[in-house]
Amino acid sequence: MALFQWIAAAEQGEFQDRLASAVGRLNLEIDQEFSNSGTIYARDKDGLKTSINARGTVMISPNNGTRDEFQVEVRSSEPMLKRGTRCEQIANDLKAVIPAKP
Repeated sequence: MALFQWIAAAEQGEFQDRLASAVGRLNLEIDQEFSNSGTIYARDKDGLKTSINARGTVMISPNNGTRDEFQVEVRSSEPMLKRGTRCEQIANDLKAVIPAKP
């Protein structure tokens, strides 16, 4: 399983605005059933033409209950050691919008 994770720092409103702009560009959709005001769960759109193993999911949640730090996780069923995967692409694109905390 491919997994990329990092801690990002931002105000919650600013953070959600950044994520919303990235979601459409990455062909992801926010799943309202599993998301709430503090946690965001997004996944590849159903119509995306990728193999079932390459479908990525993104989970963003507060880090240790703080309001200005978030843990970002990007996962897929692709092999972790393989380069150029859909999971890696999503993670790299998200890091450009939601960078890791220095």
